[in-house]
Amino acid sequence: MKRTILPTIALLAFGGHAHAQACSSYSPTDIANAISNSSTASSALKNTACTWGGAGKSESGGNTCASNGANFGVLQLSTANVQAAGYTPAQYTALPLQQQVNVWASQVGNANASGSNVATISNASATGQSFGGTPATSGMAAACVQFGGTICKNDLAALQAGQPCGGANPVLAGHASDWRTAATEDGNGQSICSWGKNIQANINNCTAAQCGGNDTGAPTSVGTPVSPGLLPAATA
Repeated sequence: MKRTILPTIALLAFGGHAHAQACSSYSPTDIANAISNSSTASSALKNTACTWGGAGKSESGGNTCASNGANFGVLQLSTANVQAAGYTPAQYTALPLQQQVNVWASQVGNANASGSNVATISNASATGQSFGGTPATSGMAAACVQFGGTICKNDLAALQAGQPCGGANPVLAGHASDWRTAATEDGNGQSICSWGKNIQANINNCTAAQCGGNDTGAPTSVGTPVSPGLLPAATA
C-alpha cells in the first residue's frame, strides 16, 4: 500500500516522443520552503511548513519521481487525486517540486489537515499531552493526514483505551473484509505512532527560515470534513 517507494524516470511526451526527465531529491527544508511558497497552500499549512517537509521526506525520500504504483511524487498523491488534478502519474512525477506541492495542497493537503482528529493530536502536541502514555507529536499529526481518517481515528481510539497504537489486534489496510472501517495500520504495518516517529525525525531536521520557531505542528483548526484515505490509498 505504501512505503515501498520505487524511484522512476518521469516521461514527458513532445511531438509523439517520450523524453525522460531526471528525478530530483529534496531535503525536509526544501519541501517546507515549497509549502511556504505555495500559491495554493492554506495559511495553516504554511504556518506548519516543517511538519509537511518532514512528512514529504518520510513519504518519498524527497524524490519527485517516487512511486509505489498507487501513489506518486514527493508527498505521495494517490492515483485518483493525480487524475482529478488533470495529470497522468507520469506527468505528475515530471513536475518540479513546487508544482507537485501546489497540486498536493489543493487536492488533499488543505482539506485533510483540517480534520478533527488532526486537530486533537496537534492540540495535544502543543500542550505536551499524551494518549495512553504515548506523547502527541507533530509527526503523529502528519501521519494522521497521510493515512487518512479511518486509521487515524482507530489508532486514537486504541490509545485512549489503553491499547497499543495499532490496536490489540492490528487490522492492516487491505488485509481484512472490514478493513475500510476497521484498519488500524497501513498495508506495511505502520500506525500513526510508528510512522509519526519517522516523520518527526525529519521534522526535527527541517531548518527552513520560513519555519522559524513558530512551527508548532499540524494545523489545529477544524474545517470541513473530508472523506478518509485520500492519502496514501483511496480508502485506507
